[in-house]
Amino acid sequence: MTASPPPSPRVDEAACADTVARLRAHREPRTLVVGNPNTGKSTLINAVAGTRLKVGNWSGVTVEKREAHLKRGEQTIHLLDLPGAYSLSPHTPEELITRTALLDEAPDVLLNVVDAGNLERNLYLTLQLLEFRVPMLLALNLVDEAKNKGLEVDAAALSQELGVPVVETVGVKNIGTAGLLDATLSRAQIGHPLRYPEAIETAAADLEDKMAALATLPPHAYRYLALSLLEGDPSLRGRLSATGHTPLVDAADAHRAALELGGFDPLIEIAEARYARAGDIARRAVPNAELKLTLTERLDKLALNPWLGIPIFLGLVLLVFRLTFTIAAPFVDLIGGPLQDVASGWAVSLLGGIPLLKDVVVGAIIPGVGTVLSFLPTLLVLYLAMSFLEDSGYMARAAFLADRTMRGLGLDGRAFIPLILGFGCNVPAVYATRTLERKSDRVLVSMILPFMSCSARLPVYVIFSAALFPKAGAWVVWSMYVLGMAVAFAFAWVLRKTSLPAEGSGVLLELPPYRFPAWKVMWTHAARRTASFAKRARTTVLATVAVVWVLLSIPAVNGQKFGEVPPAQSLFGRASQAVSPIFSPLGFGNWQATGALVPGFIAKEVVVGTLGQIYLGEEAKRAAPLGLVAGLQQTALSTWEAVKTSVQALPTLIALPSLGADSSAEQKTPLAKALAKAFTPAAGLAYLVFVLLYTPCVATIGAMQAEHGRRMAWMTVAYEMGIAWVAGLLVYQIARHFL
Repeated sequence: MTASPPPSPRVDEAACADTVARLRAHREPRTLVVGNPNTGKSTLINAVAGTRLKVGNWSGVTVEKREAHLKRGEQTIHLLDLPGAYSLSPHTPEELITRTALLDEAPDVLLNVVDAGNLERNLYLTLQLLEFRVPMLLALNLVDEAKNKGLEVDAAALSQELGVPVVETVGVKNIGTAGLLDATLSRAQIGHPLRYPEAIETAAADLEDKMAALATLPPHAYRYLALSLLEGDPSLRGRLSATGHTPLVDAADAHRAALELGGFDPLIEIAEARYARAGDIARRAVPNAELKLTLTERLDKLALNPWLGIPIFLGLVLLVFRLTFTIAAPFVDLIGGPLQDVASGWAVSLLGGIPLLKDVVVGAIIPGVGTVLSFLPTLLVLYLAMSFLEDSGYMARAAFLADRTMRGLGLDGRAFIPLILGFGCNVPAVYATRTLERKSDRVLVSMILPFMSCSARLPVYVIFSAALFPKAGAWVVWSMYVLGMAVAFAFAWVLRKTSLPAEGSGVLLELPPYRFPAWKVMWTHAARRTASFAKRARTTVLATVAVVWVLLSIPAVNGQKFGEVPPAQSLFGRASQAVSPIFSPLGFGNWQATGALVPGFIAKEVVVGTLGQIYLGEEAKRAAPLGLVAGLQQTALSTWEAVKTSVQALPTLIALPSLGADSSAEQKTPLAKALAKAFTPAAGLAYLVFVLLYTPCVATIGAMQAEHGRRMAWMTVAYEMGIAWVAGLLVYQIARHFL
């Protein structure tokens, strides 16, 4: 005997209809911006609204809705930028978010952004949008790139075919953007929906009639819902069944069965009709297409070459680090040396009468937080370079190049995108795995993501490179990034052969054309990311530094006073000494190195802050008072020297093998000098490898736990600690014979 299914929840349709009507009457007009990935949609909206939306060329870069509230006279317009979607038959999280917004946000008007150079492909989504009874305007974007391809789109003909106004735009150049929003609000109109075979139209009309009696369903979406039900869309069927509309789903199933008996497969018939109509419209709107060989195609002959592609990618990454070291190193030395000295001198002068507060500021905050902040120039240059590669379209090629390697791991090239995001921060990279369709892919990529060297680890690499490898700093940092990728891929291979076997097949990747990024957009991205790092320095790092200072001030031996204990005899020092023998085989068995690793569990940039606190705290306490004028003079002179050094070092970008300005003993920051005395080159290299591979930070663990559960998150912590120790041991035992 089988149990009967639970009854569907009863819904008061009349009350729902009244509530919806009242809410819509009092809310601000809502404009939804919809389009395929890589149509320049986010750039266009940034130009229209002045909002700071993320601009990139990866498929699905705008994973979540972005919105802006714009004043137009006395009226406020609510603008929603939806994720890039190829269709409204959701196969990816982006497409599901877009479809859900179109159903739930009750839009007053749609702005459909279309790539003029890929008209036929883009029109499939446009035809689906026309199935919503919502006024629409079509923005024919990137018309300049289309003309470079030899494509002249007839906007008037396109408008006549679709039944909606068409405006030509070039978002990155602000062409056609000035009045685009006003045109959307005033000129948008309901277009011509596609007519399907009569049998499908009859079934759809019957379903629409049934929906008219259900006030909980959005009236503007009746036709789209009817056609999607006839297609058998599983996510929509589940949504309607869960909200008490099982009879409607059953009616659609009955229609589908009848159509199939009559020789119609609704899914195939509807899709083929859309593709045929999209092709017909494209041919009429672009009657005399004469394709030319574009710059993108010429560059891709090199960038995507099976033999040259990977070396070019690795060379570009190395060039990024060379650029970062060359331009930023003098300013790192400036902040980590003279400016910290000035800050310490001023603090001694101001707080001399308050000994405890002076010790905290001079012995903890300035050497701890100040050391972390000294790497802001490095991160700013790095983020600028990475933004250039992202927004130019090259990163999509990197994913394509990685596809062969990723397929060997049972993944596709799209999985490379979260891994690249991990170079910035592992936390958003974990959330970016939502764009992967298969659960095993999402879990696997999340588990190997912490091996990708996030920007918080970069300060550790930079300071150790300056201390121990002054002539090859860029090579050392580059090798850390490459090693992280190699370990990630190797571990992914192991997981595929054991606990996470591959599922299904790969997907297609879209390669957008190369575009020269807008400097304003690049600067906005880089400044925002750098500001985020600085924010962590004044929150997470400051709090951790304060805790470490307290532990360094608490005596572990009777008879000593708080704040007057030698660091090695403090509670922090003794606890670190108890753990340090574990790392002796790795070459850094001293308590200072071990102690810095522990707070690094909270945030990796704290490792540098703690090292600065341990090695420089006692020396900083002995700082001499400094007057305001003398401090300003010292700051101005040191800043000018940093600018000159940075400019003079630019020619070394093309110098081999010394990639970047040399850092002699006199030029090193105080912390770099201290590390050069405390570590051998082999031990320093092993320390960097351990920092690269050991446990992810607390925020990343939290993201993993939220996405995949507590068990997987803490399993990741355990195996990373083991891998880091073994890798550090191997590196030290090998390197000590050569360095």
